[in-house]
Amino acid sequence: MDFDQIRERIKRERRSLGYTQEYMATTLGISVNSYREIESGTTLLVNPRLEEISKILDKPLENLIFDTASTADYSQKLSIIEREFKERLDITETAYKIKLAEKEGEINVLKANLETKESIIGVLRERLPEY
Repeated sequence: MDFDQIRERIKRERRSLGYTQEYMATTLGISVNSYREIESGTTLLVNPRLEEISKILDKPLENLIFDTASTADYSQKLSIIEREFKERLDITETAYKIKLAEKEGEINVLKANLETKESIIGVLRERLPEY
């Protein structure tokens, strides 16, 4: 268990929620200095305060200890990834359809050119015996 990382996660979560050290201390029922000592490493974290801190931050205790995201965090990240994937897939499909239409147009032009040339060749073959 890396206490420095735990302290950093507590500090990061506290800041992300916009909580001050004063707020945390008041909510925990301790002095601001005592709370600062928790975040700075002066006070050992293996105490009942760690569980209280996790409740205030609304994070499971294991998230603070092991830096694991909650299932909701993973679900949210997965939803974002799925949405981005679908958007990219739609863009790719649209680009594919546009390119396919362009190529079909080119094929039609080439077919028309081929028919014209075959027609000219047919006319020339008919006239060839005349010479």
